Amino acid sequence: MTAYTALIIAYKRDDLIRDVLAALALQTVPPSRIVIVDNGGELGDAALGGDRPECPIDVVPRPDNPGYAAAVNEARPFVRADGATRLLVLTHDADFEPELAETLLEILDGDDTIGAAGPVLHRASNRDRLFSAGGRLSRGGRASHVVDAPASGTTPAVDWLDGAIVLYSVDALDEIEWLDERYFLYFEDVDTSWRLRRAGYASVVSGDTLAYQDPGAHPTYLGIRNMTLFAERSGIGSVPNALAVARRVAEESAVAILDRRRPPLRDAWRGWRDGRRGLSGKPPVR
Repeated sequence: MTAYTALIIAYKRDDLIRDVLAALALQTVPPSRIVIVDNGGELGDAALGGDRPECPIDVVPRPDNPGYAAAVNEARPFVRADGATRLLVLTHDADFEPELAETLLEILDGDDTIGAAGPVLHRASNRDRLFSAGGRLSRGGRASHVVDAPASGTTPAVDWLDGAIVLYSVDALDEIEWLDERYFLYFEDVDTSWRLRRAGYASVVSGDTLAYQDPGAHPTYLGIRNMTLFAERSGIGSVPNALAVARRVAEESAVAILDRRRPPLRDAWRGWRDGRRGLSGKPPVR
């Protein structure tokens, strides 16, 4: 079976890194190398203790926290040096079964038009609750999760895969020049699948593979800014995108009011304005 490199994106949680390493040690097909990108710059020796695979482990410190896409791209020289043809990307809170890598590898190995494969994701805090079986993209550029479980034995194509756990074809990543670091956080996974599809590669979900994670809340500013950036770069019209943004802001504002919070109108306006201006990357601390 094809060799793969595992990439773990770390941020200030040694205990979670130990858990991910332990899960990788249990894989029926173990990784040939593990790269840990330390986006918090505080990874201690304890994070590498406990059970872990018997393979090289490289830690790349990035205390500047350059974001998700930059962390994934840090794996590029390692997979090139090893000649690995698959990259398994994991956030530090990913929880997965021993057959994860083997199942996803079989999918990619069986069809060279598939550029990325991911599991069905359930919430780690409520393991019966599905939150993502891939995602869909509206004509206005709004991304939403598919919340219906695919049938067992199927690998349906989706518009995008959640970036918490995804196996990529390295050849496909090379063809699209890897991830776009301008988003910083949120929408990198949408953009990557969209560019893979333009290059002729599908993104699919394995109906036989479950994994677990608790998704974080998207800051309104970054969510709206990156949604607008993506619309500009993907050729989505300004009117459909503005309507999609307005609907999202209205829904988020309604939730905020019900929770007795201030609606995020100012952050939404700043995000839309900055996205239209083409501002990108890590936002300034306010």
